[in-house]
Amino acid sequence: MQILKLPEQWTLQTVGDAPQAPDSVRGRAVPATVPGGVHTDLLAAELIPDPYLDRHEQDVQWIGHTDWQYRCVFHADAELLAHDRVELVCDGLDTFATLELNGRPLGQAQNMHVRHRFDAKGLLEPGENRLTVTFAAALPIALERAAEHPELPVMGSGSNPQYPHHMIRKMACNFGWDWGPVLATAGIWRPIRFEAWSTARLTDLRPAVTLPAPDRAEVELRVDVQTFKANADPSLTLHATLTSPDGEHTGSARASAGQPLHLAVDQPQLWWPVGHGEQPLYRVCVELRDAQGQTLDSREHPLGLRTTELLTDPDPAAPDGPVDGLNPGAGMTLLVNGQPVYCKGANWIPDDCFPHRVTPERYGERLGQARDANMNMIRVWAGGLYEDDAFYEHCARMGLLVWQDFLFACATYPENDPAFVQQVDHEIRDNIARLARHTALVLWNGNNENFMLFGPDTPHWDERWEDQYQDHVPGSRFYHQSIPQALRELDPARPYWPGSPYSGSADLRERPANANEYGNRHIWDVWHGPGEYRNYLGHTPRFASEFGFHGPPNWPNLAASVPPDQWSWNSDCMNHHNKNSSDTPGQLQTHTRMADDFIPPTGDDAASFDDWLYLAQIGQARALDMGVSWFRALAPYCSGALYWQLNDCWPVSSWSAIDSDGGRKPLYFATRRFFAPRLLTLKPRRVTPAGQPVGPLALYAHNDSGQPWVGPVRLRRLGLDGETLHQTTVDLDLDPRQSARFPVPEAWQEDAEQTFIVADPPAPSPDETRAFWWFAPDKQLRYPEPQFDATLETHGQALRLRIDARSLIRDLCVFADRLDPQAKISDQAVTLLPGESFTFTVETAEPMTLEQLTAPPVMQSANRFGLA
Repeated sequence: MQILKLPEQWTLQTVGDAPQAPDSVRGRAVPATVPGGVHTDLLAAELIPDPYLDRHEQDVQWIGHTDWQYRCVFHADAELLAHDRVELVCDGLDTFATLELNGRPLGQAQNMHVRHRFDAKGLLEPGENRLTVTFAAALPIALERAAEHPELPVMGSGSNPQYPHHMIRKMACNFGWDWGPVLATAGIWRPIRFEAWSTARLTDLRPAVTLPAPDRAEVELRVDVQTFKANADPSLTLHATLTSPDGEHTGSARASAGQPLHLAVDQPQLWWPVGHGEQPLYRVCVELRDAQGQTLDSREHPLGLRTTELLTDPDPAAPDGPVDGLNPGAGMTLLVNGQPVYCKGANWIPDDCFPHRVTPERYGERLGQARDANMNMIRVWAGGLYEDDAFYEHCARMGLLVWQDFLFACATYPENDPAFVQQVDHEIRDNIARLARHTALVLWNGNNENFMLFGPDTPHWDERWEDQYQDHVPGSRFYHQSIPQALRELDPARPYWPGSPYSGSADLRERPANANEYGNRHIWDVWHGPGEYRNYLGHTPRFASEFGFHGPPNWPNLAASVPPDQWSWNSDCMNHHNKNSSDTPGQLQTHTRMADDFIPPTGDDAASFDDWLYLAQIGQARALDMGVSWFRALAPYCSGALYWQLNDCWPVSSWSAIDSDGGRKPLYFATRRFFAPRLLTLKPRRVTPAGQPVGPLALYAHNDSGQPWVGPVRLRRLGLDGETLHQTTVDLDLDPRQSARFPVPEAWQEDAEQTFIVADPPAPSPDETRAFWWFAPDKQLRYPEPQFDATLETHGQALRLRIDARSLIRDLCVFADRLDPQAKISDQAVTLLPGESFTFTVETAEPMTLEQLTAPPVMQSANRFGLA
């Protein structure tokens, strides 16, 4: 194969009259970057303001209504043209593209999510050639198609205008979501090149691993081959070799093209998710050879030896679970190499509104943050993308399991439109073929919230749609027929689940998709509902695949995107950078939920805004701690908790743990604790419906490690002054992956408002963290003034701030990035008892003083916001 890379010199300009474009842009050719997009090219040419800053998103809406053309000139030599086939290969075109080569039609595209190959053999000329790629504006096309299908509802816009993302095959959140802006992109967003080849070439590798015996693994490797002629040459052969993680030759196989290759490995080094074992990666190399033994093409990829399956067996009449009041149903437990895995992680959205800007290094940073927060699974959400190969390769190296949605989100789809169905069928198969080689991908999922058109827990849907469709969600053909059929043919060894949420029954009237005792659940009636985050205690999901709570970004992210005159919690710009919903604006919803625990600051001064931001971030961290630790207390009845969401695509107040600059919110550090391998948590003994008083408490221990958990747990009831009122000891003796419950004396819960309970594990460490239970919200607690001694030491470019507490200090944070935007803190939301110490490490190149680090708004604690 011969590859011709296209030059870096491209130009971009509007097409036709472009009535909505400003005069400074209309008809003007500007330099373009490929891969890239229209918005970033115009931004680089200083022709538009940055849509991430202030309210400039509103100033660039005309881009999504305008047609655009990319052009480049390149040279082709005779050697390239001599091949049997010469193709223009486009890994990603966004979205409605018409391609011309030397003024003659080359092909068309209308799907952002697939790879394209166009036959250029008869159009390429020796010497200079001209390539143009013209993009029709996607938004007008989507609106036109929606007008033809008014019966098909769509949701998901948040406070943005409601645009019909379901009418075209494009990244749905381009048109706005309840955390994202409306930035309808266009462009050559993934690599583009010419490939010339003769006779045949390799396309995709699809391995399937089985473990027939403890000391043996078998790999069936299917290799897709494209031939120049209609009938494949029977003399073409495939040759595969497998190299161990240690670099040793492990095995080889040979087969005729079109037939599977079979490799066997004795004493295999199995790949495990992080926390369950190591992640050794073999390397598989496949060559395509002709009758003379010459290599026509080759591929080499990493391969982890592992199996995965989904266990969905019904419960017995009395389900296994430590919490009282659980109902029987059917769970959803992931098995890797035959062993159950408690899935701990978060949902992933595109990491940038302009995804070509997400480099392999940025994937590595973001996924490394997930792993370091004790996550073992990432769900790639249906309103975004089938991510770049680098994403899945990082996950494999880090041991992060990938739950991959097919891209159907919060909508009904035109399943009876032949052209649309053809597009979808091609997309499904193209992405299965591309992604099937990735070890980390362990579960395919059909859609996001589309089945929630029916049933009592359907906050996203109007009741009239349920009546109109009579138990059939338009688009179900894809989730129940097209996708399963394609997977049976292309990737039969990997499990599939039709939707998130989904109860396991296609009869949505008999069993709604979001049923509590079946399958997986989305829980949004806590954040969006009428009550506080303690209402998570009323939910008993078998697998919680989506739930979340809002919090603002870190200060450097906010300060760079919101002008200083808008630094107020309810300013126009703060609301613009919060897309929560149109019914209850996001800032107001955060303010309302803040009032569950605190008296929210309402002043217009800077100190009030600083306090509001701190309390909003702490409220987010506490809420997810309540939800996740409760779901872990439900183990093994509950087998997974994936909160919404890990990351952000632009500067915004949202449900994320990491803001769009990579800044780690207090939620991130809370995540590291509540996803720790060994978790203690204090929770009710019984399910507590919303609005009901919490009953007797229990101590729950979840040992999600591979070693026994043995030792004494000290359980104490303390006053807010730090005095121990009662104490006892609980002896832990837990096997790996086991859970247990221990009672808390009921007498401790009498007249307890100004007290709290703390449980200390046998060996406090990052793997074993203490648990707290607070009997009243902060606004009712008479906290002491925070008293402590502080010392500061410098170690290279790191500062060590030691805090020696002389009083209770709750949710202590040090926002060192208020002093240096690049500063990184080692922990946040730390609670100390009198006599305890803690050392924060600050990575920074800037000088900081002890006085700066220990004064608001850099240092904050909840003590300041108790009962006055």
